[in-house]
Amino acid sequence: MSERPDFIGRAVTRPKGFSYDQFEIGKRIEHHWGRTLNLSESVLFSTLTLSANPTYFNLEYAKKLGEDQIPINPYFVYLVVFGLSVEDLTEGGRVGALVAVEKLRFLRSCYSGDTVTSVSTVQDKRVSATKPDMGLVTWHTQGFNQRGDVVVEYIRTNMMNVRN
Repeated sequence: MSERPDFIGRAVTRPKGFSYDQFEIGKRIEHHWGRTLNLSESVLFSTLTLSANPTYFNLEYAKKLGEDQIPINPYFVYLVVFGLSVEDLTEGGRVGALVAVEKLRFLRSCYSGDTVTSVSTVQDKRVSATKPDMGLVTWHTQGFNQRGDVVVEYIRTNMMNVRN
């Protein structure tokens, strides 16, 4: 059996995300990662999720709809934007369940080579009426392309531990 590498023993874990108390209504969080989208991962996503809409994997079909190229599957874009927000909003073990995603809107198509970023704003926060050790936090998240256009937005609510 090999020995544990020395760097593992020196590693310092750092908490990620914010606690319930750090979320104030109106607080804007610019998520620091961006992600460049490419066609192959969109086609793979469409295949793996059994998305049968040929707009997202058939160039000739997309052209008949007025597209110059195949657009990225918008549900893939949504999930990428959602994922970009996780480290700041809900990572770190202080989170209960995802309660809801509401008012999901796709505002603009993305194409291979587009880079998306995301921003979330705290919309609401309250202690749970049935679980006083838990709170509910609601964010409005927007995903942007590299030109600053909003491509997707949604409202998300998570349950969080009130105390760390």
